[in-house]
Formats: sequence, structure tokens, C-alpha cells
Amino acid sequence: MNNKTLASVVKEAREKVGISQRELSRITGIDNNTIAKIEKGERKKPNVLSLKKLSSVLNVSLENLMELCEYSKKEIEATVNNSYSSIVIKPENAPILVLDDIVNQMQDELYIKMVIKELLDNCNLEELSIISELDKKEQNRVIKLIKKFIKDNAKEIESKKVSIDDLNKLLTNNK
Repeated sequence: MNNKTLASVVKEAREKVGISQRELSRITGIDNNTIAKIEKGERKKPNVLSLKKLSSVLNVSLENLMELCEYSKKEIEATVNNSYSSIVIKPENAPILVLDDIVNQMQDELYIKMVIKELLDNCNLEELSIISELDKKEQNRVIKLIKKFIKDNAKEIESKKVSIDDLNKLLTNNK
């Protein structure tokens, strides 16, 4: 690694893992433009948190990344000795982690929709203050819209449950 740069190490590691800059950005939470600048050599000393994320996802030593950024030995030792910096993600697992992240987001959305549906199913809509303040014609219109929303939402919930179950089976088989 003597004549390597942060830019070349990050780009080579990302390509080895087989993910795009955009996917790396999504997995790490680092802005896509920042990753592009790192790989072009325009950003020579990213913050330590960003380096930890890159190190973890790209399976590259945090210490080596910090050395390439010319952090001091003292800064490197203090950072590397933290217990949470030892998490390592194997490159071959990166696509699985991306899929796992997508499934988790879908499940979160599904839970929210299920809670909203249950709340709406179990409440007396006419007693809600926002609806009770409307005139009778508007009340009927709003209640009709809410009931249509509940019906449409129920279909979407069932559809998402099937999709999430299928994705979870796929993930379970690949772990």
C-alpha cells in the first residue's frame, strides 16, 4: 500500500465488492458526491466516521485508510482501539446487506400501514374531533374516503406481506 492513495484503495475495494458508488452511498449513509470526490482524489481526509463505514463495508483496514489520509499515529491508535471498529463485513455479503436493508425498510412501512389500518378499523370515525366538526355532507364524504383508504390499504398490506416473505426466504437461503 506504499504508493497507493485513498482514492485508488476505495475505488478498487468497491469494485472488488461489486457495488456502485450509489449503492456504497446508500449502505454507508455517506453522500454520493462525497464518495465520488474520495474516489477522484478530491477529498483526501474524510472524517473518521466515514472511514469506519467505508472500512466496514469494503472490508479494508481502518488503520490503512487513516494512514492514507495522513491521520497521526495517536489518532489512529485511539480510533482503532475502539471496540465498535472491529466489525467486519465480508465483500461477498454486501449484496445481501443491501437486500436486508431494503426488506427492513419495507417491513417498517408495512407495520406503520398495519397500525393505521387497525386504528381506523377500531375507531368510530364520527367521534373523531376533526370529522365531528364538519357539516354532515362533508362528514359523509370524508368517512367514505377513509373507508376507501382502509380497503385499498388492506390490499397493499397483503401484497407487501407476500413480497417481504419472499425476500426474507431469499435472505435466509443466502445467509
